[in-house]
Amino acid sequence: MKTTSDFVLRGGRVLDASQGLDGVMDVVVVDGRIAGVGQHGAPAGCELIDVSGCIVSAGWIDNHVHTYGTLGFADPDSIGIWQGVTSYVDAGGPGIASMDEFVALLGGQTVADLYAGPYIRPMGIIGAQFTEGDIRSLTGFPIPEWLDFMDAHPGVIRYLKVAALGSYGAGPLRMAKGLAEIIDVPLYGHIGEFQMQREDPSAYELFRISQAGDMIAHPYHNSGGGILDADGRLLPVVADAKARGVLFDIAFGSYNFSWDVAEKAMAQGLPPDIISSDLQQFNAIGPAYSLSHVMSVLLRLGLTLPQVVEAVTWAPAKALRIDDRAGSLKTGMPADITVSRLEAGRFEFADTSGVMRDASERFVPVRVFKRGRPHPIDLARCQDEKNWLLQIAEDHVPAAAQALDARQKGFLRSLRRALERTHWVYDLDHLDLRKAHELRAVFDGVRAQHDLPLREALLTVYAPFLDNPFTMQIGLFLLHLERPFLLERLDAVTGNEAVAA
Repeated sequence: MKTTSDFVLRGGRVLDASQGLDGVMDVVVVDGRIAGVGQHGAPAGCELIDVSGCIVSAGWIDNHVHTYGTLGFADPDSIGIWQGVTSYVDAGGPGIASMDEFVALLGGQTVADLYAGPYIRPMGIIGAQFTEGDIRSLTGFPIPEWLDFMDAHPGVIRYLKVAALGSYGAGPLRMAKGLAEIIDVPLYGHIGEFQMQREDPSAYELFRISQAGDMIAHPYHNSGGGILDADGRLLPVVADAKARGVLFDIAFGSYNFSWDVAEKAMAQGLPPDIISSDLQQFNAIGPAYSLSHVMSVLLRLGLTLPQVVEAVTWAPAKALRIDDRAGSLKTGMPADITVSRLEAGRFEFADTSGVMRDASERFVPVRVFKRGRPHPIDLARCQDEKNWLLQIAEDHVPAAAQALDARQKGFLRSLRRALERTHWVYDLDHLDLRKAHELRAVFDGVRAQHDLPLREALLTVYAPFLDNPFTMQIGLFLLHLERPFLLERLDAVTGNEAVAA
């Protein structure tokens, strides 16, 4: 396809909740922006693109993904633009202590617009192997650091994520709501007790403190702390939150969608406001797969086609306060457009417990445009094991390390000397977060001595250990490496100077 930004999409069913549009009409794009929707005719020089039989909407927005940190992907675009998604939000991968790393590594690096919904834990999400619950892992709410980041990077943070876990109690939930108000973003609450969490009524405080515009993720999970009582009736505290204007986001994920819960909740007036995938490493090969897959699940659940499309366009755009640049085909908006079709057939969709439902149709994205430029669709791209499985190159030195220059190797020599004076134990079952912060401080100190930009320093440290460009909080990354192996590998990459020193 040509890379021109001037074209007309013709023959498709246009769905745009922001303008109340639902019908076959043209979408005209000039200079990367929407020039009109309707029967305008093709301006001179415009390419005519036949999308007959397809659905034309604003670019899809995935409100909850994982691109960074211990749950992220080597190629974040594989769950973004390659899946027809033109904007997405990393839900909790970074925290305030790692937001600088997030920006350095991913800021401006993806085709789709990538935003952050940082976690209240300063380190961010630690990983699936870490059992949530130790309140000391939150380590603090450094309000000045949050305000400083918001001033330095306006528009990056779109919500503040908190987990309603019983063993944390209600205090952190209230504190998170206060912090969200201070930095002026919606609160985004994770519900769903998993990883051996005990059930505790304090988790329901999330529903009480959330206000209009705040979002609650995973409402249709079937773990402890659910939205239904023992008889399958919607809990009053949940209904009250819905009535106040609290938004509910599917956030399908790996553990958090049950057909049974969803069907009962829908029957009692709790449809989702937002549809998101919660794509993270392992669920890219099932059960989440892609945003279009999750959209298909919600279509099977009973939402209408216009409702499903609104829940991945205009609804999240308003919730994220990006409706001035996304979620709409209004004239003058950036031409972020997803073209999809409903494929008829015999399909089976599993919930996150493996319960199946038959379906007769599914969403398939077929074209995507970002600011008027076309990009290919490849739903299988994210499923490549090299993309979702972070593996340390234990038996060889990665090619990236062999390409390091003298300046970068000098930095690694200094880091090696500093780490030799630091002691830690590699233990996935008992991660020492204080030690992870200490290791980040060691990294920062050495980087300052060498005056290395943060992005370059991070990539330099990853290079001796990773064949594929995963991003993990640097303190956690160092903590995940066995100390003798780390020191030996840095010796191998930098030469004998480190040993002699």
